[in-house]
Amino acid sequence: MLRYLLLTNRSLRDINPMECGEEDCRPGYHVGPMAREYYLLHYVFSGKGRYQAGGRTYSVEKGQMFIIHPHDIVHYDADGQDPWHYSWIGFQADLEPPGALEEYVLDLPQAESLFRAMKDCDKGPMDTEYYLCSKIYELLAILGRTQPVPKSKTAEHMLQAKNYIDTNYIAQITVEQIADQLNINRCYFSTAFKKHIGKSPQQYLMDLRLQKAAELMLSHDYTVSAAALSVGYTDIFNFSKMFKRKYGMSPTAYADANK
Repeated sequence: MLRYLLLTNRSLRDINPMECGEEDCRPGYHVGPMAREYYLLHYVFSGKGRYQAGGRTYSVEKGQMFIIHPHDIVHYDADGQDPWHYSWIGFQADLEPPGALEEYVLDLPQAESLFRAMKDCDKGPMDTEYYLCSKIYELLAILGRTQPVPKSKTAEHMLQAKNYIDTNYIAQITVEQIADQLNINRCYFSTAFKKHIGKSPQQYLMDLRLQKAAELMLSHDYTVSAAALSVGYTDIFNFSKMFKRKYGMSPTAYADANK
């Protein structure tokens, strides 16, 4: 039995479903050598088989998923006595994938319901491609939890701090506040942030606010005072001084010159 969902390539950003299907393989059925330009993930509902990738041969059985990475040449075949029944999802990923996605075979019984939902999604009233996107994100969330805990949490903490600034720059946030959130020393936080992000937290926050203010004036016709207030500056004089230091001209002159 072979079921292949007919999908439209919508060229979606971040996650773009390319193919989805299901097959209850006959004994000895094989595929390859073959390669894809995108990720192709197979989940085994029952039975077993062999998967050859990365110079190794893996035995894969029920509850496991084998992963074909973009441009990898692979080969896989169903067992001669107990052939596998699997479902697959293929997608392009324009984002940083979880580390677990770089493995070749994973024990992932918790993903069975996702693969069953994906293979049957054409039977429901929802838009197939967008529905598959939602399930792929759920799958990536599961994979994110299967990653080994990094030896050092410093890099992860700095990415969390950067994201906190990116989403809260409008508020009156301080370096002390962020360091307290991470439960680390303020001086250590500032040093580590500059090492991992390339700027001190204060400089990163100021540059981000000024960049956002410039975008508001150019793309949305904000006045200087409205742009300043919208990015967290309550002192318009200080905003103008910092803006001129960064861009070499006053906010008004910058807006007039770039519109």
